[in-house]
Amino acid sequence: MLIDGKAIADQILATLSNDVMTLKKRGITPTLAVILVGDDPASLAYIKQKQKAADFIGARVVFSHLSSAISKANFKKLVLEYNNDPNIHGFIIQRPVPENLSHILIYEKMNKNKDVDGFLPNSPFSVPVAIAVEEILQNAKCQTLNAKCVVIGRGETAGKPIADHLTKLGCTPTIIHSQTPNPKQIIKSADIIISCVGKEKVITSENIKQGVILISVGIWRDLEGKLHGDYDETDIENKASCYTPTPKGVGPVNVACLMQNLIKACMLNKGG
Repeated sequence: MLIDGKAIADQILATLSNDVMTLKKRGITPTLAVILVGDDPASLAYIKQKQKAADFIGARVVFSHLSSAISKANFKKLVLEYNNDPNIHGFIIQRPVPENLSHILIYEKMNKNKDVDGFLPNSPFSVPVAIAVEEILQNAKCQTLNAKCVVIGRGETAGKPIADHLTKLGCTPTIIHSQTPNPKQIIKSADIIISCVGKEKVITSENIKQGVILISVGIWRDLEGKLHGDYDETDIENKASCYTPTPKGVGPVNVACLMQNLIKACMLNKGG
């Protein structure tokens, strides 16, 4: 069964639009600030999706598109400006970030109450993609408590926070990375596989068991610019009990969960 991520996202956004209407009656418009350094095409596409979701629920996006040549001082100045602006309720620094600026994400103490991406230590927010995976598993009526769950990849923006979030839900995921011995054997025995790699054919019908649940967080583009996940859907569709497609799988739910965090941040920063 194909899991319709867009339908899940639309349900979340519909609820959030009601929350925004309530906030606007109090004179508050939830506002997300986005900082992008450089011209990465994928980052621009992600920001466009965030803008579209914000428009749908009635929130506002302030987009700062900075040159890759921006100085550390000017970058820090903008971060501090958003920290202190009471009309900015949440803000994100779109990754990837140039190496000379990346330490500011952690060490310059971005306001954690506005960290809607959930990447800072002790952030009050869960990473949106981790919440998205939870929403998808709930939609698939999947019980994670006693399931054998495997997360492929341990990156800071996907694999690791997803595994951490599943642990909080009472699951004990196995994380597979480039140094893991016998990865095929582990994958073959899994009830749930969450793949966060972003490469072709990370998962095939030959290395999964019948009835497995597949979630592809990782995405990649072919030479024509078409998006794909970590498996060929036509290859696994008769083996998996349910799976997310690419596009319209994890991506829309991820963006909807970011908007969810924005509303929470708005309430947090405005005293409820």
